[in-house]
Amino acid sequence: MFLDSVLKNFFGIGAAPKKELADEVVRAAVNVDFEMAIAAHENWKLRLQAFLEGRSTEHFVAEEICFDDRCDLGKWIHTAGRAKLGAFPGFTALQGHHKMFHYAASNVVALAQAGKTDEARKMLDVQFAQHSNEVMRDLKMLNVLASEGKLDTRH
Repeated sequence: MFLDSVLKNFFGIGAAPKKELADEVVRAAVNVDFEMAIAAHENWKLRLQAFLEGRSTEHFVAEEICFDDRCDLGKWIHTAGRAKLGAFPGFTALQGHHKMFHYAASNVVALAQAGKTDEARKMLDVQFAQHSNEVMRDLKMLNVLASEGKLDTRH
């Protein structure tokens, strides 16, 4: 039942049979580790919090963070992911959520660097958190589908 819900959410209603769809995600996921992508994107909140609190040694550049095609996940989204899964609503959602995640992270940094720390914190706690949660949900959905496809191919 859970898998059926994930399939409908990612692929849309009237999609191909379950096994074919899960296999498609497995083929698309050759160059990406969804669990690592989840961990890397979850870590951004901690990194940005440390930056806002003055505890970070990282040098953030808002004009670079805003690009959603430079991290490992973004590279996958804009290449193999789009080629294999780009026609599906769940992938389109991931692409948009990931882009907004990077815009929000960039805005947090830009606001902080402009001395607008309170606005940066609000951006982190509201918009960034929202887009981060959406990316995590999308990645977890893909991870479930990829795992299901890998399990099915072992039988």
